[in-house]
Formats: sequence, C-alpha cells, structure tokens
Amino acid sequence: MIISSSAIVLSKLKYRDNDLIIKLFVRELGLTSFIVRGGSKKNKINYFQQLSLLEIEFDFNSKRNLHYFKDFESKYNLKTIHTDFKKIGVIIFLSEVLSKILIHQQKDYHLYDFIEEAIKYYDKYVFSSTFHIVFLINLSKFLGFYPDVKNNNHRYFDLQHGFYTDTKDSDYIIYDDDLKCFNKILGINFDDLNTLTLTFVQRKKLLDNIILYYRLHIVNFVSVKSLEVLRKLF
Repeated sequence: MIISSSAIVLSKLKYRDNDLIIKLFVRELGLTSFIVRGGSKKNKINYFQQLSLLEIEFDFNSKRNLHYFKDFESKYNLKTIHTDFKKIGVIIFLSEVLSKILIHQQKDYHLYDFIEEAIKYYDKYVFSSTFHIVFLINLSKFLGFYPDVKNNNHRYFDLQHGFYTDTKDSDYIIYDDDLKCFNKILGINFDDLNTLTLTFVQRKKLLDNIILYYRLHIVNFVSVKSLEVLRKLF
C-alpha cells in the first residue's frame, strides 16, 4: 500500500557505513521506521535532523520493521531550530522525550498536528526558556493525563493522581512556590510565553516536577539523558 504523508523526524541512527535508520511520526500511520541508503551523505542527512518536517511517500508493509522511501522532501523550511545554539538543545531534549513516549504510537491526527504546529512556532519566534515546559504540559492533553484543574484553590497538587487536594495522601505532592509555578503554566499557549516570569531555580524545579509527572503516568518513561545538557545551556 502506497502512503503519502507528512512526517516528523524523531531520531536517526547510523547503520553500517553510510546508511541511516530513521524513526518518524507519520501523520497517516503513526510511528514508522525507515532505512535510508547513503543517508549519512551531506545531500541527504540534513533532511533528517531531529524534529524536521517532511513530506514522504513509501510502500507500507505491516510485516516489515523497516521501510524504504519512494520519495521524501522538506515540508517546511526550518530556519532557526537547527542553527540557534539554545534552540538546538531544546530540540534534542524534546525529540528524546517524544521518542520515549511515542514508541507504540498509532495514527493520531490531533497529536501529530499539535507537535507539527509547535515546531513551526518555535522555529518562527525568538528563543524562549519556557517553550519546552509549556510544550510538555500541553502535550499531556493529547496523551490523556492533563491535570484536572477543578479545585485549583486547594493547597496541594497530587502529581501521581493528577488533581488538586487539601490532604497529603500521596508521596508526590507539590505545594507552596512549586505549586504556584505549576499553576502558571496551566492554560498557557505558546503566544503567552512572554507572560511567564520564572527564575532559573523555579524553571529547573518546575521541569523536574513535569518530568516526574510524566514518569508517574507513562509506563517505562525513565531518565531523559539530554536534560542535563539542556540545563547547562540556560
């Protein structure tokens, strides 16, 4: 079956001398892996940078683990996310997170469109130190565990169960300044990023809490190796 679709590059791995194995989130199919002969060469490798947006055509066979492109091209001319030093760090971090989350992902137009539009937004506008944080909390809507914002006047938020509470019935409770920072990002869209005022320490703790939130709600979501690199950049 021939499939033509948009796709997002999640990762690439060198295979043999000049070949690449590419993992894509394909809009019309879900997570799909490809092998690209000679993919390490300069005329091809730029297409497969992390979170690049492609238009692809391939012959899908459900019995195959690896597929071959009939054709591929850039869908959107990304100008900054692979050249701006700080943005590169964020892209590496987000691509690692998405690679851990989407390992069995089937077709999901709403999820795909959210990720694609977020990438295009990040490429278009100036660097923001909170983009990745807002991305992750909004991504949780599509994964089924966005925080229940009812009773947000309560003193605590239970990361394990995803709701506000007035009792400490969990080992994963946030409160005081941690909760204030968490509340700031709920309901925030990318256009509102400039309204977020967080110190370095607040931003670090907030991201730690969101990563923990993901670990509590996604099976086998463990450490994110690129997190420490990200923290050194800003």
